[in-house]
Amino acid sequence: MRQAVEAYSKISYIGQIQSVDFGTNRADAVLFRVEHRAPDKTRRWYLAPESLYGDSIIGRGTMEYDVDVHRNRIVVARNDALDDQVAFDDNFGLLLRNYNAVMAPDTSVAGRRAYQVILVNKYTGETVIRLSLDSETKLVLERDRFGATGSVTSQMRFEQIRFTSAIPQQTFEVPTGFTQVRGQDEGLPSNDLKGLVKTAGFRALGPKYLPEGFLPVAGELHDVKGVRTLHLLYSDGLRTVSLFENARGAAVDMSRYTVHATKLQSRDAEYVRDGSTTLLAWTDGNLHFALVGELTLAELTRIGSSV
Repeated sequence: MRQAVEAYSKISYIGQIQSVDFGTNRADAVLFRVEHRAPDKTRRWYLAPESLYGDSIIGRGTMEYDVDVHRNRIVVARNDALDDQVAFDDNFGLLLRNYNAVMAPDTSVAGRRAYQVILVNKYTGETVIRLSLDSETKLVLERDRFGATGSVTSQMRFEQIRFTSAIPQQTFEVPTGFTQVRGQDEGLPSNDLKGLVKTAGFRALGPKYLPEGFLPVAGELHDVKGVRTLHLLYSDGLRTVSLFENARGAAVDMSRYTVHATKLQSRDAEYVRDGSTTLLAWTDGNLHFALVGELTLAELTRIGSSV
């Protein structure tokens, strides 16, 4: 497992990947060619869907360049969470504390022998992720993620892969002739949550209850349409829950979803579901809150009631 975590920064390769996210009523699939030169240079070329064909994303360290050939622009952003590190996105020690790694029968992915590892939550007994690791390099060749009901919520799979470091430097150079625009920086840079709460500019609140295994891990302050918003992130090593709050009367925009009414103790609340993710929003008259997580509505309601 530790080799799988470290493989991305050590192994160079060229391949083709299919990635599918399963929502409540739809599936979003992309197919892309990837060239990765360890430790931190990656380029993904989109092959499908047609609306993305020809676009690419260049990753160099923590900087990401989204090349949009259709609109002749490059969106530049800082991204501290490397998307191609498909094994784990969160704290490895926290993961080991909350999950058992169970070996399953070997399999074959992209013509290569692979070890199967299933990660089972120690508290709920639920299978959250199934990984297929290349038997030689331990790179993750396939990843299936499961929701609370046991359904598959996302899948990543190499269709082809060739291990090589002979990738030209120009592959990772940012092309010229495009308009560069600044995108939204990703990543949660601070683990000083107390410091963030003190500088929020309003009397910020946090949950008194979290499901077993979850801990506060990071946070950030940022402006959403001119409204100062506090984002606190909680994780059990694989699953995450985000709490957003602001004091400017800015409720979360759920216009793209089917919204359902619910109760948070005596307060009115609204929620939407999209695949394994649930969003729960409410106000206490002074602050506006939104919880987003890979948990059931019952669990999010219990967290929200404790805020």
